[in-house]
Amino acid sequence: MNYAIIAAGEGSRLIQEEVRFPKPLVEINGVPLIKRLITIFYHNNATSVNVIVNEKMVEVQDYLRDLQTLYPDIPLNVFVKSTPSSMHSFYELSKFLPQEKFCLATVDTIFNEDEFAAFINAFESDDENDGMMAVTDFIDDEKPLYVSVDEQTFKIDGFSDVSNGKEKYISGGIYCLTPKAVAILNNCMTDGIYRMRNYQRQLITNGLKLKAYPFKKIIDVDHAEDIVKAEEFVNSPVKQKIAGVRRNCRYSPNHIGNDAAIFDITVEHLKKYNYEITEYSEEEFQNNLIEEEVIFNMARDPKSIGKLQYLEDMGKIVINSGYGIENCTREKMTRILLANHIPHPRSLVVSTSDPLPRQVRSINGRYWVKRGDFHAIHREDVTYAQNTEEAENIIHEYALRGISTAVLNEHIEGDLVKFYGIKNTDFFYWFYPENTNHSKFGWEAINGKAIGIPFDVNELKTYCERAADILNVYIYGGDCVINERGGIRIIDFNDWPSFASCRNEAAPYIAECIDNIITQNGKNFELKLQYNEQSK
Repeated sequence: MNYAIIAAGEGSRLIQEEVRFPKPLVEINGVPLIKRLITIFYHNNATSVNVIVNEKMVEVQDYLRDLQTLYPDIPLNVFVKSTPSSMHSFYELSKFLPQEKFCLATVDTIFNEDEFAAFINAFESDDENDGMMAVTDFIDDEKPLYVSVDEQTFKIDGFSDVSNGKEKYISGGIYCLTPKAVAILNNCMTDGIYRMRNYQRQLITNGLKLKAYPFKKIIDVDHAEDIVKAEEFVNSPVKQKIAGVRRNCRYSPNHIGNDAAIFDITVEHLKKYNYEITEYSEEEFQNNLIEEEVIFNMARDPKSIGKLQYLEDMGKIVINSGYGIENCTREKMTRILLANHIPHPRSLVVSTSDPLPRQVRSINGRYWVKRGDFHAIHREDVTYAQNTEEAENIIHEYALRGISTAVLNEHIEGDLVKFYGIKNTDFFYWFYPENTNHSKFGWEAINGKAIGIPFDVNELKTYCERAADILNVYIYGGDCVINERGGIRIIDFNDWPSFASCRNEAAPYIAECIDNIITQNGKNFELKLQYNEQSK
């Protein structure tokens, strides 16, 4: 990766506040800003680092000349030129950048190093977008540039100087770009567009695909007080050690890679919150003493669920709850959804060892037969039956397999829709599975290609949030059918699905959800301690 640093500003506000160093040499924990940035770049696959400084900063020029000897294997190119703005500095640097991807930052930008590494990795592996820009919801800037972001795709739709109340993020001043962006920079200079924020707007106007990458916090060192804030941020300790439990491959039918991927990306985003994470397989989780007070998990094995419930009873924080995971097994889920009036197909829970009751024939003659005791592991665990005789044969096979109960759902004609959600966040995503070739066992073909029957997405989200509440899960997904009148029937609800079609968008929200639960439990614990102290 090629890196570029804009360090040509005069740092006038710092000078007015009697900070004695030129801005690039201002120290954070004894390390000059320019050295900190260059070191971080070298640790993140740097093939070259290109810096522009102004002509007055002789001290900075001398410092960089000495610094070049520390990294003889990677070019550190220093360009000396006074420029009227950061965009002009970028323009001067761009003349020397190879026709490859690059990352541009201002010298006074302070961020978490692990977060930055994940950002660079994401950009290096991204072949769809023309740029990826760091954004943050931490707003501590005199003149922030607000960024309009699509919450599902993280596509950047625009930039504005004033918030209209809808923008969650501001620009973080770190730009990963492709050569396409340089061509637009050259046009901007020709057309008299000189401010960096106007250049960013021009990227959108010219149709470039830009993606936002959220950072927990980014600080610009513009004032003397910012130096203190930056040191506190850089020195912030690891919050807490937490455990993460992966899903056993047996419980990821046809989705082993997808389940592993959402877990991995979630771990990376949790690290941005400064959590130290110990990862366990389900077998390791079952057989080891778990000392961490917080466990986030994708577990499905009955032994794992039992241990999660035990640890939860002992006071540990478990996400998703072991009891919630058990509630999502077919029989329990069906009973809970029906009892709480969540729109669901007409259903019956039957014993596989008994003849089918008369009520079965009153459904509609076509059924979905599902094992009642657990989640679906094999294709036969969810089977379509065109008549009662077929349903009886399937249930008989369940009995031979040792499955004691089955759930019969009526078949509903209409559009099949899949959804993903994360409780207490803004994330909710739905899609037609045939548009993404998303399927576990291929049964989606029974309903055929969706015709786009109109329905109320907010109504679906409301039903899902209610279902998540009563089932006791925070991270969820499932399926519903939209009938010809736009009516919604939830036919399946799962704890922590693969988020295969939107994992990169979902993972930050999963991490946010976990962090919020940990933070809230911490506050409750502190209040409890205060109450106990006052009661003595």
